[in-house]
Amino acid sequence: MIRNKSHLEKIVGESLNPQRAREQLLMLERSILKKIQGLRILEVGSGYGLAVAIARTEFGADAYGIEPGADEFSGAYAVSRKALELAHLPPDVVLQGIAEDIPFPDSHFDCVFSSNVLEHVQNPQQVIDESLRVLKPSGFLHIVVPNYGSWWEGHYGILWFPNLPLSLGKMYIRLQGRDPSFLETLQFINHNWLGKMLTPYQGKIEVLGWGIDVWEERVLSLGFSEWSTLGKLKSILRFVHRVGLARVIVGVGKVLHWETPIILTVQKID
Repeated sequence: MIRNKSHLEKIVGESLNPQRAREQLLMLERSILKKIQGLRILEVGSGYGLAVAIARTEFGADAYGIEPGADEFSGAYAVSRKALELAHLPPDVVLQGIAEDIPFPDSHFDCVFSSNVLEHVQNPQQVIDESLRVLKPSGFLHIVVPNYGSWWEGHYGILWFPNLPLSLGKMYIRLQGRDPSFLETLQFINHNWLGKMLTPYQGKIEVLGWGIDVWEERVLSLGFSEWSTLGKLKSILRFVHRVGLARVIVGVGKVLHWETPIILTVQKID
């Protein structure tokens, strides 16, 4: 119980770390191959509003966010509005809303992005539909999501078996002495499933990348920050380097789609 509480506190603390928000925004720029300065962008699942605030104050973007909230006085939505106000930004740049029903008109944004959100929503297909709806022609959709076709489960911070079904996943978590109930709240998204969700948009979008290049770079260089449970993952990869298997894993992983996380970037065609 104490271990779970400590992990939760770490996640909350990192959600309020400006450097993590900067890294997310820099990855967005890398993925869409352009600066976000001057772009109207939307973060779906904006949490405490830090990325929205930094996108506005440091990156020069016209940034907005949506975040679920039961009311205006509790939860991440309420915190984000207060934080924006304290940063001398208009609090209404973050709206109360869910990803399946984005409260903005059609063709409104140059870029829609989310980080570690799609696995938590009720209807991922509808989230993609809505995200593309509010994008302008030539706009970008950028989604960072855990890959359950990989060898890593980041919420629990453990090695995972690729494409493990929920029933076996719960048994596996129990064998680790952990509570598996959180798994039931997650969408087990992998490369193939996400690709199928894009099928209705063939001819309407262009896939710019899945983050495979980023994953390869991180595995080979160990050049990634140790947010949340990633410190454990980096320790495992150090061992992989010591036994000389890093390039083997990258080679096989490219074929079997072990990239983690998935960093999907698509452009809406005019």
